[in-house]
Amino acid sequence: MATRGFRYYTTSASKFIRVVAAIHLLHTYVFEFAITGGLSMLPTLHTVGDHVFLDKYNHRLGRNIKVGDVVVISKPTEEHTRICKRVAAVPGDIVYCDAMPKAPMRPGLSDDLVGLSSSMTNVRTGKYIKIPEGHIWILGDNAMASLDSREYGPVPKALVVGKVLWAEYWGPFDWLPNWPRKVGSNIEATDLKVADLLPSSHSRT
Repeated sequence: MATRGFRYYTTSASKFIRVVAAIHLLHTYVFEFAITGGLSMLPTLHTVGDHVFLDKYNHRLGRNIKVGDVVVISKPTEEHTRICKRVAAVPGDIVYCDAMPKAPMRPGLSDDLVGLSSSMTNVRTGKYIKIPEGHIWILGDNAMASLDSREYGPVPKALVVGKVLWAEYWGPFDWLPNWPRKVGSNIEATDLKVADLLPSSHSRT
């Protein structure tokens, strides 16, 4: 029986390296499966057990991001930590920064939350902010338990890892995952106009 020569092993190693490199490129620039957890995106995402599919090819670094999209970003205050939030505003939009109430499930968090800038020492007074170019405003669907742009301020688009397209629940006590569900925008179009929200010019008696 002929022994395998050096050429066989080098060829096999070369193929293995190319496969690993291809997987790495796909994972980094095209798509990714990630696990999410926490209370901030209830009821859109479960606190545990949700696996999400990220589209990086079309949305990495904030490309083609729209209001209502759910995205995974690198946490502004912790480089190696990721968070999942919903895009609430894009460059040029004006948002009202309301005070973020203290969440009772996060012990130790001060009632006096950090402002968005040195000129905003008390966010409970409320400020209108125009989102600058290259930034987005992110919020959690479960506002009471979310650390988001109300603390971070406008977040650079460069921190966007990808857009969440699908979620699949695979809980700790489930043998098989549920059927994947689409994670879309929570923005719904209406026929309302600004005038419809203003007081009527004719007072009623």
